[in-house]
Order: sequence, then C-alpha cells, then structure tokens
Amino acid sequence: MLKLGILSLALGFASHWFAVWFGINARSIPYLEEMMNTAIAVSLYINVLAIDKTLFKSNLGLIGRVLLFGVPIKIILPGFLLALLSPSIAPIAYLCATVIAQMDPIAAAKSLDNSKISRKSETILRAWTSFDDPITVLFAFYIFLPLLISTNLSVSQYLVRIAADIFSCLTVYYFSKWLNTIQADIKRYLEIIFIVIIIIYSVLSDSFILPAFSGIFLRPIASEKLEVIITPIFYLSVIVIGLLSTNLRLDWLSGAILGFSTFFLGQVIVTLLFIKESIANKARVMFGHQNGMTAILLTVAIEVSGSEKTRNMLSVTLPAIILIALFYFSTNYLLDRTLPRLQT
Repeated sequence: MLKLGILSLALGFASHWFAVWFGINARSIPYLEEMMNTAIAVSLYINVLAIDKTLFKSNLGLIGRVLLFGVPIKIILPGFLLALLSPSIAPIAYLCATVIAQMDPIAAAKSLDNSKISRKSETILRAWTSFDDPITVLFAFYIFLPLLISTNLSVSQYLVRIAADIFSCLTVYYFSKWLNTIQADIKRYLEIIFIVIIIIYSVLSDSFILPAFSGIFLRPIASEKLEVIITPIFYLSVIVIGLLSTNLRLDWLSGAILGFSTFFLGQVIVTLLFIKESIANKARVMFGHQNGMTAILLTVAIEVSGSEKTRNMLSVTLPAIILIALFYFSTNYLLDRTLPRLQT
C-alpha cells in the first residue's frame, strides 16, 4: 500500500511538472475525454467481475440502502460543511460535494486487489464504487445544478435516462439467460463481443451503469486474468490528475475542507450506519473512499453544463481528490500495520 502511494505521488508530480515544462494544456489533448470514459467503463466491468455473485445477492438489500441513503449523506454533510466553512464558494458547495461523493472504480479495483478485507466488505465496496453513478448524477444535474442556474434539465429527463438504463440492463440480463442455452465455446465468444459493444455504447452515451451491471452476468473471462489491465489504467488516471493540475489556481483550503469531511466524516458515518461487520472490516470500509477519473469527468461535465458560477469547480475538487488520495494511502498503511491479518 505504501509503495503504491509513493509511486502514485511521484508519477502525479512528474506528469504535473512535465506539463508545466512543455506548456501542455490537458484539456486540449485530443480524445482525452473519450480515453477517460473508456478507462472508466472497462474498470467498472472488471471491478464488478471480481464480485462474488453469491455475496452480492445475499447483501443486495444492504448495498441498496448504502446507495439510496448513504450516498446522499456523503453529499449533504460535506456540502453543508463546505458552504459553512468556505462561504466564497457556497453556491457550488453541494455540487463539489456531489462530485467527491462519487467513488472511483479504477482506484477501488486496484486497491482491493490482494487487500486485507473480508469478501463481504470487498463486495460492498466494489458494488458501492460501481453503482453510485445514478445517485450522484441525480443530485448533480437534476437537483443542485437547476437550483444554481437556469437549465432545461428536469427530473422527468432523469427518469427517462434511468428507464433507458433499466431497459439496457434487462437486455443484458435476458441475453445472458439465452447464452446459457447454447454451446459453451460459442457462448464465450458471443459474450466477449457483447461486452465490447457495451463498452463502446457506454463511452458514446456517457452511461456507466451498463458495464457495471454486465459484470454480474457476463463473465467469459476470469477476473484474475483481467485485473492486470487495471494497473496501467490506474496509473493513467494518476497522470491525468497531474496534467489537469496545471494552468489552474487550486483552492487548497476549500479542497481540504471537502476532502477531510468526505473521507473522515461522510464515509465513516455511512459505514457506521449501514455496515455490520467486524471492527477491522468496518475500518477498511470507513477509509476505503477514493476519487479519480469519475470525479474529474463529472466536474468537467458540470462546468460545461453550467455557467460562470460553475467554471472554477475543478479548482476545488482537484485538491480534494489529491488530498483524499494522501488520506487513503496513509490511513490504509496504518491499518495494514495494525490490522495485518485478513478479516473474514
């Protein structure tokens, strides 16, 4: 854990200074957003692919409560504290908190590999990081953004989007059922082709629930064989964060308030309210929050959809992302030292 943190920090700083030295504007890099979307979609699939389906089904109610009630708590509490303690950005405080509440599947998939945590807690964390997107999108674009600026977005549009996602997921479910009736070799190739189509669709539509859902039902390749892909994707996300930190005046005070309240208050409170595990496993879940590409993409999407009021969101959310990474690696390093054994 410590080695991963040090390497990530070094790589992030290196990409930052590389961009400064050569005058690179990360936002002008061709197809960067599409590349990030692809990385997220692939990571979502692999993250869910590693979930134990039996544990997922047995804890479905708990996972649902965490998503429906826990994610809003992680938005509202840090948002309130940010607005209270940093009045200058109060208008966008809840939008910033929504962005940071969205946990990153890339970081989760990388960190949970060989992690000292029970299979149940791992299942909850993987599901949490993979399926929180619809909740954060609801709060960001259909609640807080319309309250801040005049926009054509409405909750009915959100319901249409959710209906489309549900239809897509049902298509995957019934397709997987049909696949079970055909020859195994043919089934495997059809699943691989369908997964590629799903990834492409996700990238083009900016809808990330489908690749996550597909990981439950379409499993032509063992997760262990695909987890090697997560390493380059994870380091790519670190490089992107480093590149984006250039040509930007970072609001470290607001970022620190947001990062601290999300990591040490929001995640901890939700874990205590909903997770019934050993103290050791609760600690792993409490300090399992990480951010990355998903938070950056959501920030940029809000900035583009907003106005002058939302234009400087990244100056708040990016420091929060960086600080949460430091909180995560230092806290989990201490947990590794004090809780060295796998907690079943």
